[in-house]
Order: sequence, then C-alpha cells, then structure tokens
Amino acid sequence: MRVLLAVTAAIFAMSSAAALADDKSECLNDKDRELQIKACSAMIQRDAKDVIAYYKRGVAYQFKGDLDRAIADYNKAIELRPNHVRAYESRGSAYASKGVYTNAVADVTKASELAQKKAPGPKTAKAAPPPDTKKKAAKPALAIKKSVENEAPATWPTWAPFGTGKP
Repeated sequence: MRVLLAVTAAIFAMSSAAALADDKSECLNDKDRELQIKACSAMIQRDAKDVIAYYKRGVAYQFKGDLDRAIADYNKAIELRPNHVRAYESRGSAYASKGVYTNAVADVTKASELAQKKAPGPKTAKAAPPPDTKKKAAKPALAIKKSVENEAPATWPTWAPFGTGKP
C-alpha cells in the first residue's frame, strides 16, 4: 500500500512539474493570446507574486483589446516590482489607446527615467599615454613596380573598348 501511495505521489509530482513547465512556456509565448492568458492565469494561481505572469497576461489582454484588464495586470506587475520598465511602457500604451493621455505620458516618462537609471553610466576614459617625443626614423618608401599584366597589349588601339581587342 505504501508503494502504491509513493508511486501515485511521484506521478502527481511529475505531472504537476510538467504542467508548470508547459504553463510557463505558453505564458511566455506571444503567438496564441487565449492560450497565453490561460497559462499566465494558471501561473498566477500557483504564485500570486509572479510579476512576469501578470505582465505577459497584460500584454495578451492588450493585444485582444481588453485594455481595462491589461491595465489591471500592469498595475499588479508594477505593484510587485516598482521598477518594471516594460510594465510602465505597456501600461502607458494601453492608456494612450483608451485616450487617457495624462496617464500615458506619466507612465512613458516614468519608464524612461527607470531605463536611464538601469543603463550603465559612461565609462571613464583612461588617460592617454604621453606622446613619444623621440622621432622614429622614417622607413624608406617601397618602390612600386608596374606590372606588365596590368598594361594593355600593344596590338589594342587606344580608342578600342578595354578587353575587346576590336575597334
């Protein structure tokens, strides 16, 4: 009886791990929006703090035209991770689609500020070594020889098109 219980538990664990992997894959996949919403919702049921699942589900809702649900998911993603640049950008886009331009501008501005904070600063240039004050001896110029192959044969008239050999 214990063996049967252990086998059943192992099968359940493997199937739920496979379902989790499938849900994650489908949630991150932007091809089928209905499937994406379903998979992201399943991930959120398992972990209510999954920022990426809220964000990706918001993207799917926005593509389907359900802007209120998209904004709600972006709000939750921002609540969980206040520096989520893409959530601010997407929420700004959703607000712009609804015609709420004040909120759209605020979100896009916030996204821009966050992106600038995340971007690495300019590297400080190393000081260049002092110029060499000693003059190096100039190398003699190499003599350039004319190649006989590059010259036109003497039988070609100078007015003939190159390579034809005919007037």
